[in-house]
Amino acid sequence: MKNLSRTLALLLAVVLAFGLTGAAFAADATAYTDVPGWAKEYVAEVTEKGLIDGKTDTAFGANDPMTRADLVVALYRLANSPDVKDKENPFTDVADDAAYRDAVVWAKENKIVGGKTPESFDPAGSAQRQEIAKIICEFAARQVGKDALKSRKDEMSAYPDAAQVDGWAKDYMNWAVASEFITGSSGKLLPHGTATRAEVSAILCRYMADAATGDASKDDPRNQDEIGKNELLVVSFGTSFNDNRVATIGAVESAMEKAFPAYSVRRGFTADIIIEHVYRRDGEQIDSVKEALERAKDNGVETLLVQPTHLMNGWEYGDLVKMLEKYEGDFKNITVGAPLLTSDDDFAKVADAMVKATEDLTKGGKTAVCWMGHGTAAASNAVYAKMQKVLTDAGHEDHFVGTVEAEPTAHDLVKTVKDAGYTKVVLRPMMIVAGDHANNDMADENDPESWYSVFTAAGLEVQCEVKGLGELKEIQDLLAAHAKAAKALDKTGIDVEPNPENPDTQEPDKPEEPKGMADGTYTIDVACEQAMFKIDSCTLTVKDGKMTADLVLGSDSFDKMYAGTASAAKLAQEGVADGVAEDGKTTFTLAVAELDKALDYAAHSVKKDTWYDRTLTFDAASAAAK
Repeated sequence: MKNLSRTLALLLAVVLAFGLTGAAFAADATAYTDVPGWAKEYVAEVTEKGLIDGKTDTAFGANDPMTRADLVVALYRLANSPDVKDKENPFTDVADDAAYRDAVVWAKENKIVGGKTPESFDPAGSAQRQEIAKIICEFAARQVGKDALKSRKDEMSAYPDAAQVDGWAKDYMNWAVASEFITGSSGKLLPHGTATRAEVSAILCRYMADAATGDASKDDPRNQDEIGKNELLVVSFGTSFNDNRVATIGAVESAMEKAFPAYSVRRGFTADIIIEHVYRRDGEQIDSVKEALERAKDNGVETLLVQPTHLMNGWEYGDLVKMLEKYEGDFKNITVGAPLLTSDDDFAKVADAMVKATEDLTKGGKTAVCWMGHGTAAASNAVYAKMQKVLTDAGHEDHFVGTVEAEPTAHDLVKTVKDAGYTKVVLRPMMIVAGDHANNDMADENDPESWYSVFTAAGLEVQCEVKGLGELKEIQDLLAAHAKAAKALDKTGIDVEPNPENPDTQEPDKPEEPKGMADGTYTIDVACEQAMFKIDSCTLTVKDGKMTADLVLGSDSFDKMYAGTASAAKLAQEGVADGVAEDGKTTFTLAVAELDKALDYAAHSVKKDTWYDRTLTFDAASAAAK
């Protein structure tokens, strides 16, 4: 009887092979007539990469449920189809000559997916959404050499049906939601529902885009213990672009190690969002500055030398110094090196390095080099104008400096470059790393607001050089020289300008004020935990015990806000506040639940079309009646 069952199963599998992946209709995706508009780009990509075959030459089967066999075949192909001919096939319903046999055996062998029972795989069965989350997560973990991946932030609970996710699937689904691979359907996760072939195509494309920044295993996070008595902590904003992190921050850290043989070199990043991204995607733990300082304390470090890779003494540098001040009693000696661009000599050396790095690209006299800086609302934004003057005064009139977040803008530079008669432009980041800004704000050919698109639209021939300053030996040497000249926190002679919206830099132990306020209208200070969220002013209205705030941002970068997390904002059917833009500022009217407490809000970026978490604290002590 058992042999008969196996024979029937094999016959069924042969039939299924032709209905699953056996008939490989990997036609030009433009020939498919059943793909909805939102999915065309995704289907085109999986078709071009040969991951998912069409049902026929003209039908992708976009709205058909994704089968378990087709899903593992797509991942098997994405993994370059490893040879598993000598591996045992444990499933009676997977024929040895089935087109998907190797994919199923490979997935089982690598613990990416098991069977429905010990002997059956159910190749034609539809994969539940929570199963898809598990399979993609396990696949992603194996691709980076990890046993598991997870998100430390709860993003899934914002969905109204999050409780319906089975216990075994919660970490997988939360990881997929946090990674934005699974975005829900009609505002719900539908964990027990199926996903269409078009939807799975979108999930795979989002995963591939996220995983396309290089091999994290080549990076040393420098988070080891056994530090010793002397530590050199290199502090960077950070980047989630793995290859460039190695080429820039990693190269700077290696240069520090050579320059300071008596010190253990360790790393600290200031951008929590990058730390979380790298951990969720690659399983790599990078310390925040606070974690790095606590690690130093726990390891008994006595002499702590801190060298930032920051370009200037802006908010990031100010926040760093303020945090170090809180640890002065924990070490025998703390010194800090200057940011890259501090003295006139620094500007001259960096300018020379910039020119040298691009001199082969400007021959012929028709090519200009446009450097993209980040830009800041802090007074230190003046470094970009100063660098422009240093370059021009040194005779490098074909070099121009602009910013992403401040001025001069890309549009400003276009006019300047064209007025000067140049017809070709080389774009390069004036940043330590070539990360998100360099790859997206500068070099993205599909973003109409990127520098590439702005310069191209103006009729200029554009070449993008996606390389950070940290790759240059001259920059590495200069930062090492700054570390050697490090001074005590109160002896640097450098103006410190911490982010006024960062609660970690505020003076502690403010007198506690009553939580309740009389009805009326007040001006009030608002602190934001996230840097670069420019709050211009705020008016608080109290009526019948309820509080609302007219929050004015100092830019028009955000067009919507929401009282809650970014995850909840994506799903919100109501409660989203539209901004009123005027004179370069945007006003939002928001509910305020409580004063003197960190409250969750979300802000929607116009440029990125993405919701970002913003943590705001309304300071009762600062309230003044109007």
